Amino acid sequence: MIYAPVMIFTCNRDQHLARCIASLAKNSYAPKTELFISVDYPPDDKYVDGWNRVCRLLEKPVEGFKKVNIYIQEKNLGPVENEEFLYRKVFAVYDRVIISEDDNEFAPNFIEYMDKGLMLYEKHPKVFGVGGYAFDYGFDAHGNNVVALADFNMWGCGLWREKEKIIEEQLSYREWEKRARNPFAMWKLYHNRKRLFSRMLGELLGHGNKDRAEKTDVNRGIVMALNGWCTIHPVVTKVRNWGWDGSGLNIVGAAQKQGEYEGQYLDGDSHFEYRSENVIFDTGNNRLMDANNEWNRERARWYNDPLTYLLYWILGKKNFQKWIRGDR
Repeated sequence: MIYAPVMIFTCNRDQHLARCIASLAKNSYAPKTELFISVDYPPDDKYVDGWNRVCRLLEKPVEGFKKVNIYIQEKNLGPVENEEFLYRKVFAVYDRVIISEDDNEFAPNFIEYMDKGLMLYEKHPKVFGVGGYAFDYGFDAHGNNVVALADFNMWGCGLWREKEKIIEEQLSYREWEKRARNPFAMWKLYHNRKRLFSRMLGELLGHGNKDRAEKTDVNRGIVMALNGWCTIHPVVTKVRNWGWDGSGLNIVGAAQKQGEYEGQYLDGDSHFEYRSENVIFDTGNNRLMDANNEWNRERARWYNDPLTYLLYWILGKKNFQKWIRGDR
């Protein structure tokens, strides 16, 4: 067995972080697992009290793991660079990693599920990650206890160093623009994942002079959908997310959503065995994500219309942008 390290990036959410670490420590694989935590420096004064509480929390010994590495940043890196800091630390030693934000609570078999999945699918040409969160969208797992999805979710996931290099290469806007010139590939993307089609078009038209797309969940999902790649997710979730309380940067506080996620059933089994290493790529499962409120029309705006893409394809990017600005 290869035991992947776990990395957590955090800043000021001490209660979330304490819950996250405690749930990981209950895993039977925790004593064989190395833990990496990076605490970003607060970006402004409103984060200082929480940051101080996080630092005091981590002054006490973190028990239950093979080894614990804690990095307290002396200047604000921002969430993206704080995450990248840990990637560099971990990938200098390991060829795989389990990643978590600080607002996740984990099942007692989460690490075992991850370690076994990272070994089982390491050489699979279409599997580019193992996810711990299970969506309750009625997917057809075809008798298995995991499902393959053209999607990426940061709520507890496992990645390989070499496959991460491929993903990073594919996050080039130049590469995306080449793909967007192929109407057949774009129609397939629209047919299978409307949300990702709209977000890709929005990114292409709005990235300005940047060369690369950020390694966000959605952008990773776009790369996966364009290439026919996937991540593996369990049928029963191994992650409960507590981040809908408005304390983070990416999710606005929503009491109803917070209640739904807090009440989501979390796998209580101590161990996990994959029923099969074979994965069935069911495009109907991917479309279910867009049908279950993942479509997000407000955020997608008018990029969800195939006619927008048709105009982009006919005019080209520069002329299209001139047209929407009303330039003469």
